[in-house]
Amino acid sequence: MQPLSFKIYSLVTALSFLPALAVAGDGHDHDHGNASYSPHGAAGFYGHLDTKIHSDVVYKAEEKDEEISETYSHTHLDLGYVFSTGLSLNSVIELEGEPAGHDHGGGGNAAEGNSRFFDDHTLKIRDLNIRYETDHFGLLAGKFSPVVGFDYHQFPGIYGYQIIHEYALREKIGLGANLKLDAGDFGRHKLEASSFFADTSFLSGALLNRQDPVEKQDGGVSNTEDLSSFAVSLGGQDFYSLNNNIVQGLSYRIGFAHQAAGKNNEEDENRYSVSLNYKHRFTKDFEGRMIGEIMHIQHLNGEAAHDRTWHTAGLEITYKNWNVGSTWSHIRNDNPVEIDEAIDGDIVQASIGYEFDSGVFLGVGYKYQDEENEENHRVGALVSYSHHF
Repeated sequence: MQPLSFKIYSLVTALSFLPALAVAGDGHDHDHGNASYSPHGAAGFYGHLDTKIHSDVVYKAEEKDEEISETYSHTHLDLGYVFSTGLSLNSVIELEGEPAGHDHGGGGNAAEGNSRFFDDHTLKIRDLNIRYETDHFGLLAGKFSPVVGFDYHQFPGIYGYQIIHEYALREKIGLGANLKLDAGDFGRHKLEASSFFADTSFLSGALLNRQDPVEKQDGGVSNTEDLSSFAVSLGGQDFYSLNNNIVQGLSYRIGFAHQAAGKNNEEDENRYSVSLNYKHRFTKDFEGRMIGEIMHIQHLNGEAAHDRTWHTAGLEITYKNWNVGSTWSHIRNDNPVEIDEAIDGDIVQASIGYEFDSGVFLGVGYKYQDEENEENHRVGALVSYSHHF
């Protein structure tokens, strides 16, 4: 039995499913369900459907039976209701099947050597929370994704989100708060803090490719059923200068997260991040964007001797409805005890695509991955659709 999680969900669960009854409502800004999202605005139901369907071919790999074709989805449906008081009920329903070789708790561990067509997908409630937002501060309680670095959907290229997704913090239960500062020409800034633990309620399970709920005895960092883990971050944007329009396109985030050791973990995990994004509009139809993030994780997954640092840089060019995007990530592994966990890696991906006025996006791309001394190359196509309601 999980006393704290069940106390929270006895209040949140029944209320937060009300949005599923909505068929229309006012539009709202959206930040993919993480704790940075602020639904403060017009009252009413809101929703956001974002679906991605990949069809890939791994045409070159270390082992012949790792050369496969696969089709999988990354889809989430955000539903909520905002009251005129600033109080809101929010949920994120996620259907996810991860590509082979991607291990973040989805469908990335399927048997090798086979073609995969929507195999090993999970359907789950990723976020379920109550928020209160004003122009100056906000409060949060329930299940959410703590904010440390940038949202992984900010990274360009059809495979860009997958790289950041590998280390994202998700599915935590706890409390959060934020403070907002509008500094005029010096930008708008938000300080966010949350205290949490890994979800061990019934909502940590999944349907379709049935996944049993997480239990405290399973171990893992932040799996403590108390609020001994926390995250703090500071982000800002909307700078302005009469003499230098470069600053107008800048946004940043600095973050720190501490995840307390769970059962069988040797150490607590700490992570530090610095993220920068710069966007510049050259003409009405032509825009460029650069993004970078460093995420250093000390005692990765609670291992005393294992540190990992992700260095990611990305570039995106948009011309009318055309989009070209690419990222490069260098993964540094430090482990003086286990040499096979001290191997550095690189991931490079690039794509080109076209977005129709209807919200449908078609893209093709390439991804090279070198991790743990194993290389593979994949090409693929993406069909995606995004709609706010």
